[in-house]
Amino acid sequence: MLLGIILAILVAVFWSIGEVSYSKVSNKYDRANIYMYTYLFRSIIYILVVLLFNRTICGTFNLEVLIPVLPIIICDLFASMVINIAVINGKLSVVSPIMAAYPVLDIVLGYLLLNEMVHPVQFVLISIICIAIVLLAMKQKKDKKAPHPVKGIIFATIYMLLVALSTYFERSIYVTDFTVFDLYYYKSMIYLIVSVMFGLIVLISPFKMEKPKFDIIKGCSLTPIGNILYSFALSVGTISIVAPISSLYSVITNIISRVVLKEKINIEERICIFSIIVSTIILLILGFVL
Repeated sequence: MLLGIILAILVAVFWSIGEVSYSKVSNKYDRANIYMYTYLFRSIIYILVVLLFNRTICGTFNLEVLIPVLPIIICDLFASMVINIAVINGKLSVVSPIMAAYPVLDIVLGYLLLNEMVHPVQFVLISIICIAIVLLAMKQKKDKKAPHPVKGIIFATIYMLLVALSTYFERSIYVTDFTVFDLYYYKSMIYLIVSVMFGLIVLISPFKMEKPKFDIIKGCSLTPIGNILYSFALSVGTISIVAPISSLYSVITNIISRVVLKEKINIEERICIFSIIVSTIILLILGFVL
């Protein structure tokens, strides 16, 4: 249990630092370069994990495995693109809590597709999060840190939807004989292919291929490392403890973004952000209690 808690804390730290680092480099590189390195480093990290823990599947190809995991990978691919648009246009301290609120959509999807019951308290919390997001969008003003803040919120919401769908699809495959290593294995292959595609785009376009400086390596690597640690945390700890602790990354991101990125948040934004974060954490806890 203690190991699970420690890993969950590390997940929150890695995810938060990854988001801040990604936001720092998002305006320094053109998108083709960012996407190329995002998928390249994720591919390398995921295949290393497979080689370390389940190398027997390396070199194999099974269409019956690929097809079920493909929707997860597609959602993740688009989510990696959408997050870049969100952090370029909006303040990270605003868009990060929205992106972390994907449990809201998981509950809605469970209600609509699986006929799962929604507790009145969950309904209230979901309503609070939705209202807070709308209020944030209405109160946004342009500044140097957020040239198009409403656009940032819209794409943060799209990111939230993609992550929720990915989570929903991932849950569905684990009820069969699929393992997390099957997913990482095919993710690594497809991410490598997509990375090469963006590399070719950079070569034939006016964009200049940038060398991967430390910030972009950190920004593109820490999030997938956090994903892996999250999987291990779930394997040694209870999800009712691991998930809420890991979700605290949005709190850390919020604090770091104000210090490192010098983002200014007014009192109305703080109330909305606080409402989203607290409601999300309570939703996660209730999901394992009810």
